[in-house]
Amino acid sequence: MRDETAFLLKTEEMNTITIRILPPNKIPLFVSFWQVFFSSLPNKALLLRGFDPLTLNLMRMKKLFFLIPLAALFWAACSNDFEVAAPWKEIPVCYGILSPKDTAHYLRIEKAFLDPEKSAEEIAQIADSLYYPTNAISVFLERVSTGERYQMSRVDGNLEGFVRDSGFFANQPNWLYKYKPANADQQLKEGEKYRMVVVRADGKPDITAETTLPGAFRFNKPSQIEIPPRLAFGPGAPTTFEWSCDQNAVYFNMTMLVQYREQTPGGQFISRKTIPWTVFTNQKRNASGSGGPFGYRGSVKISANQFYQFLAANIEPADQSCGGCYRYFEGIDLVLEGGGGEIENYLITANANEGITGAEVLPTYTNISEGLGLLTGKNEQILTGCRFSTQTVDSMTTHPTVGLLNFKN
Repeated sequence: MRDETAFLLKTEEMNTITIRILPPNKIPLFVSFWQVFFSSLPNKALLLRGFDPLTLNLMRMKKLFFLIPLAALFWAACSNDFEVAAPWKEIPVCYGILSPKDTAHYLRIEKAFLDPEKSAEEIAQIADSLYYPTNAISVFLERVSTGERYQMSRVDGNLEGFVRDSGFFANQPNWLYKYKPANADQQLKEGEKYRMVVVRADGKPDITAETTLPGAFRFNKPSQIEIPPRLAFGPGAPTTFEWSCDQNAVYFNMTMLVQYREQTPGGQFISRKTIPWTVFTNQKRNASGSGGPFGYRGSVKISANQFYQFLAANIEPADQSCGGCYRYFEGIDLVLEGGGGEIENYLITANANEGITGAEVLPTYTNISEGLGLLTGKNEQILTGCRFSTQTVDSMTTHPTVGLLNFKN
């Protein structure tokens, strides 16, 4: 026996199939979840953008992945009677990320099975093998506290603007289930628990999953109360970013949108630009808290050199790009995104089975009642109009990394 799990991983960048055999603790943090669980879900439905090590495009995250765990096919003592191609059995596979900030919500609901007569590669190219027939299922989102149910409609993601890349899996059609609230009362609410319900026409048990959406986040450092919020980078101590949240948000990303203008030394406007900086990724909040809407905290320290290196990598020296222009920082926006606790449960399940005391058969975490996959939530808070302190710009003028960028107060 080997304490390992086999993964079939399809990467859209390379359109190739890779077989990896990795113990759970060797799977990179968000490869082990986000690369595993999502296949061409729309950008608006995604939990977090820009996570390393996925090298995802920050503003339009489309490099998504689908994984089929083969833990059941472990090297089982290895009996000669082990049946590799068991009789056909349909397995529901459901994925979704719900956010109160989205104007439309999407779920991917497919089916997986092992066919003893056909190869996986052949089956993957047959759309009817991946999706349920139109009348086979009805899909609902239910607000648990009130019992309100909202029926989701089947849509082709390709026609919604979410084109599924070609490759191992059939890409036409790209069936998703969509719910678009008709009014503000039907919008998904922060802090509320929602249930996915898939009703099967053949009388089999409903497929269900629940998740509680994270509540609002609060910026503590920089303070969202201060007008304008101030950011400072410079020699000495690092800059601390701190926020508060409820228990339903666990992992966080922060993106800084740095806006600046270029003008001639004489004051003539040249251009205005915005560049995104992924300040941190995969940051877990504190495990303990006082409860309530802002009872948990998270914090990250970022050095001035990290900020300088970002600027130098994304802005050319002034004498090379704009004829010795002057540059001035304008508004700075901070985008904080936090995802639900289901990913933590997944990681706990994986890590509990590593090493010499681990189980021989590795469990796969899922919160789908009758199949595989995961339903989770996310939320987002944006702090707009932040300003860099004058000391920040002053420290840049003589710094070897960013001095030639020619930023002025």
